[in-house]
Amino acid sequence: MSDEEDADSESSLGSVSKGAGLFLGGDGFSRAVGLVTNLILTRTLGTSLYGIFSYTTTLFSLFMVFTRLGGNKSMLRFLPEYEDDTRTQSVMLGLAYGTSIVASVLVTAVVFYLAPFISSVTLDDPLFVDVLRVASFVLPFNTLANVTTSVFKSMEKMEYDVVVSSVARPILRLVFVGGAVLLGYSVVGAAAGFVVMGALTFGVGLAILIRRSPFGVGTVRRPSTPELKEYYNYSLPLTFNQLGGFLYNRTDILMVGFFLSSSAVGIYNVSVTVATILSLPLVAFNQLFPPIASRLYHNDELDELEDLYGTVTRWIFTLSLCPAIAALLYSGDVLAVFGEGFTRGSVVLSLFVFSQVTNCFVGPSGYLLMMSDHQYLTLVNQLASGVLNAVLNYVLILEFGLIGAAIATSAVLAGINVLRIVEVWYLEGLLPYDRTFLKPVAAGAVAAGVMYAVSLLLDQYALLVVGGAAGAVAYAAVLYLLGFEQEELDLLAGVVPSERLSRLLTDRS
Repeated sequence: MSDEEDADSESSLGSVSKGAGLFLGGDGFSRAVGLVTNLILTRTLGTSLYGIFSYTTTLFSLFMVFTRLGGNKSMLRFLPEYEDDTRTQSVMLGLAYGTSIVASVLVTAVVFYLAPFISSVTLDDPLFVDVLRVASFVLPFNTLANVTTSVFKSMEKMEYDVVVSSVARPILRLVFVGGAVLLGYSVVGAAAGFVVMGALTFGVGLAILIRRSPFGVGTVRRPSTPELKEYYNYSLPLTFNQLGGFLYNRTDILMVGFFLSSSAVGIYNVSVTVATILSLPLVAFNQLFPPIASRLYHNDELDELEDLYGTVTRWIFTLSLCPAIAALLYSGDVLAVFGEGFTRGSVVLSLFVFSQVTNCFVGPSGYLLMMSDHQYLTLVNQLASGVLNAVLNYVLILEFGLIGAAIATSAVLAGINVLRIVEVWYLEGLLPYDRTFLKPVAAGAVAAGVMYAVSLLLDQYALLVVGGAAGAVAYAAVLYLLGFEQEELDLLAGVVPSERLSRLLTDRS
């Protein structure tokens, strides 16, 4: 590479790592507040009522696929692509918001009217009908807030996204959802608090957007026919892509509610939620990877894109492996924190840990496909895996119950991730792997031995604290002794800006 290309590469890597650092800081706060809220809900409501609330939020994740109609992902594509054409950016922004408003109002009306039918074919509980109807009013607010945070990501302004998604939303959820339960309003009160949280979160995001947006908010011109075709040709396939994503990620919870009980839903959802924490590094680096990947790809800077892809994937896997080992070894003790009734999900948790490690091992391959004009392939991937997941869940839930659902979904999740990375290599010639991936594997083996040894001496809360800390120290120590690559130091410097840390790590590079 030339000096100019090196500078561009460092700029792209720095942008992604800075975005990941902001997200990790914000999401760490969000997870901590969210954990408090979930503990309030699980310990106050119990497995059955918590199951009703979590089933509602799962259904709403499905409904939001149709309220957004791909608008959130379209912002990640079009706003960076037209960075030199503010008028076209404004048109795309207007289409995303206008489409989302119309769709979300229609879906809200349908959910409110069909709540008794939805209950009859799922949990079959009159209380569930009330919860659905109350919570349905959150859909327009959550949809528009989601599009707004995507606009912030497309601007590469992660600090705005962090304020809305990682600070305002979890605090408001704790105050209005957790507060309603603590005041004795039970699960219907939690649903009402959910609506208030959504409205206020959108208000915060809209206020920031109006003040900080460079896209001419409020002066959007009427879109031309070619612009309409371009927008919907991209966004509508993404709607079905996101539907497929929901089916292979969350259809298991829907079917657990359909075939089993609200209590089973509560146990299963807690296990899945804990396992999903392992994807935090992946989600963090994905915050700014898509718009930067789109820019590099469309500028034909493929060498820089491959370097970025490899470094980001390696660090996603590195950051996720140690907590994954802890979750596997201490699964029962982790779930006991939410209440003794939830420990029945330990096998479910273990299965999902394996699938999340696979998810992190392939890095942002799904977004790379999407940003390199393969949206129809991602559509086929998602829909096919979603249908397969639904079929496997139907067969295995009837045979094995909760564990059957976990086997089906974790297997499909792992399989689609392997397929994505093969597709990126075949279609674009990009592969993120090299010998440096052996370093976190070696560190993980040492950490696993340390954590297992601690489990022979301690249990419950002492095991989680002491064993987790000992494993993390051992993992970090081995990585340090094996040394770091220069691009890893550049990435880490953006995530954790510290001059002293940089000097220390440079000594081991």
